[in-house]
Amino acid sequence: MSLSRAVALLALLLPLLTACGDTGNEADDAKSAQRLLPNLADYTASDIDTTVDGAFAAVGGAALMGGQLGLTAVVAKAEQILQCFQDRGALAARWYQQSESTLTAPKVGAALVINQSRVNQELVNCALGGQESASAQTFAIEPCASAGSLTYEGDGISYLYAGSHPDVCDVFQLHFDNLAAASADE
Repeated sequence: MSLSRAVALLALLLPLLTACGDTGNEADDAKSAQRLLPNLADYTASDIDTTVDGAFAAVGGAALMGGQLGLTAVVAKAEQILQCFQDRGALAARWYQQSESTLTAPKVGAALVINQSRVNQELVNCALGGQESASAQTFAIEPCASAGSLTYEGDGISYLYAGSHPDVCDVFQLHFDNLAAASADE
């Protein structure tokens, strides 16, 4: 190998090697996606992480049983990358259900927060290392969903939510509006 090729190869590898360093991002620090998810009064919340893990396990298991080793490897890597992003506070998702619901169709929703700055910071790291009776009106399901973005303490944040009733979405949106307002006041 010539000296010029060795220098070119080193020039390509050096950014990758330095990008793999510890960024210090964690799932429980102030600007992590997990800390930016709404905390709703009168709702129980559960992280979607275990549901996603189960889905990956089912798809990976089916691929393995079908002899699709390539697909099994892709599924395992995708799960590893997703888990890495969650561990580093780059993304988080949570399922919400009204705690004291007596409705046949309970009020439920889900929210996803993506800290775009952290996704960009962790992309190489994660890719390489990867880790009672009610009226008829109360029985109706009126789905709602929305998405948006905001700047929180200098980081670009994207969010997505969906709910079974408009008031669930209203509470989600209020949370994200408050985050945007709090960051603008600083």
